[in-house]
Amino acid sequence: MTESWHLDDGNGEPALVNRILLLIKSRPHESNRAAEGLRMATAMIAMDVLPQILFVDDGVYWLVKTQVPESAGGSSIMERLKTISDLIGVHVLSDSLAERKLKQEDLNKDYNAKNLSLDEASELLAQNNAMIAF
Repeated sequence: MTESWHLDDGNGEPALVNRILLLIKSRPHESNRAAEGLRMATAMIAMDVLPQILFVDDGVYWLVKTQVPESAGGSSIMERLKTISDLIGVHVLSDSLAERKLKQEDLNKDYNAKNLSLDEASELLAQNNAMIAF
């Protein structure tokens, strides 16, 4: 059975939250925010809440194959990202890649990140009950 969280729907009534998008937008070495987002994803998966993860803005650097694990919070974080990508998959905003002059070939193939257009990313957001940005 899928765990669900209840939040106020804005009308004072509880709202069921079982589809959550985690938006990773922080650089790997900028702060621990994105690493905490990946830890949260792991905890959610353990509770049978399968988040969707979208890397945007500077968060796309987490997926670059030349990323040095030590600067991203250690190799355990990169291993966590690999495990998460194997279990639930990850998405990357193609506009964010283009703005940083990155291509799909620049990304670590182990993560098998799916490129999304802005319209596809909007659809992904619409499929979820909540979004948390890191």
